[in-house]
Amino acid sequence: SVTGVQTCALPICNFHEAWETIAMMERAGVAVDHYTISIMMKALKKVRNQKDVNLALQLLDRAGLDVCADEILLNTVLETCTRHRETRRLESILTNFMKSGLQPSLHTYGSLIKASAALKNLDQCWALWHEMADRRAMIPSDIVLGCMLDALVCNGQTDEALDLFRKWMNQVPGNTVLWSTLIKGFANTHQAERAMDAWREMRCEGIKMNTVAYNAVIDAQARVGAMDAVSTLVETMAVDGCTPDAITYSTIVKGYCVKGDLDKAFEVFRGMQKNKMAGDSIIYNTVLDGCTRHGRMDLADVLLEDMDKYGVVPSNFTLGILVKMYGRRRQLHKALEVVKELPARHGFQPNAQVRTCLICTCVNNNALDTAFEVFEDVKKHSQSVDAKAYGAMISGCIRYGWLVKAVTLVDEAYGLNQQGRKGLPPRDRKSVV
Repeated sequence: SVTGVQTCALPICNFHEAWETIAMMERAGVAVDHYTISIMMKALKKVRNQKDVNLALQLLDRAGLDVCADEILLNTVLETCTRHRETRRLESILTNFMKSGLQPSLHTYGSLIKASAALKNLDQCWALWHEMADRRAMIPSDIVLGCMLDALVCNGQTDEALDLFRKWMNQVPGNTVLWSTLIKGFANTHQAERAMDAWREMRCEGIKMNTVAYNAVIDAQARVGAMDAVSTLVETMAVDGCTPDAITYSTIVKGYCVKGDLDKAFEVFRGMQKNKMAGDSIIYNTVLDGCTRHGRMDLADVLLEDMDKYGVVPSNFTLGILVKMYGRRRQLHKALEVVKELPARHGFQPNAQVRTCLICTCVNNNALDTAFEVFEDVKKHSQSVDAKAYGAMISGCIRYGWLVKAVTLVDEAYGLNQQGRKGLPPRDRKSVV
């Protein structure tokens, strides 16, 4: 029936039919309510197509619903916007939430903290945490604590995350996920030995290890090229009943790439190919990036041939690496060509990060006019241009003596003298110049 989409709890497997049903509802004058929106938002968890995300958000706008009036709807919209980096909408929702007077549940506090972290607004993360834990005296679940730890870790405050973990460990016992989050923080900040200490403490406390946790510790070592420690961890995985997976081997490859031992990285990579563990672009991206960083363009070309040979579908991350690679080889025409042809061939859109990378490549290859063309294209196809893109354009203009254009770009970034354009969010403006 036309109204069936409103109450169906089953996952949506066919977006085309779902949208047709919603179109029928709207034509028939059947109200799209928070149930409809929540179902569509939940369905987006397994969807990568930005078109479906945009359609769902447009449906939300047409429905005119107050997101903060229903906690289920608030959670699903926050999670969707966080996952798909809809930053401007997140900012708007969080602003409205602060004015709403809604008393969130623990689960909603977790979603709000995740959203605030995605905006790099740690002050708001802490405000939500203190409201929950201090003012309302709510004991966080391990999931909510994990959200806060992840917010701190992802924003470079691993020590603060560890302090918070220690403070609550008597009421919220440590588990594999919480420890893995802390280890990820040590990996992000290249504190390999602290990651090893955390691993030892986990085992000492009898916390069950799994492959995900091991991958986090191995990643911490791989990022600094500590391959002896990686070998120790891989050996201990068997003792703890954990089986290395594709991510494990990909991380080992990354370690050799960091160390600059591309031949050893290729040896492990070939083993992954042989064992059918190199089926997606992630491992190819790792080796491609290593080849680009260390100037092994001979191996990079072999990898690209392998991707075509084995039908490996590239991602935006692959595209970004290729743009950097061709830029370093002074082959700007190939960088422009690959951004045009690869997404068209594989059915995806270059994201803002790829276009920003292309802008930097144009500037570094003395093609400022082309950089401006790409820059305008970013503004046309993206919700916003990031600080890195503005910074690259401004520095390029200064380098070539285009000072008037540089000043215009600074004004634009700061939202000055604009006709309806907001420029960069205040938090990002300081990194432009």
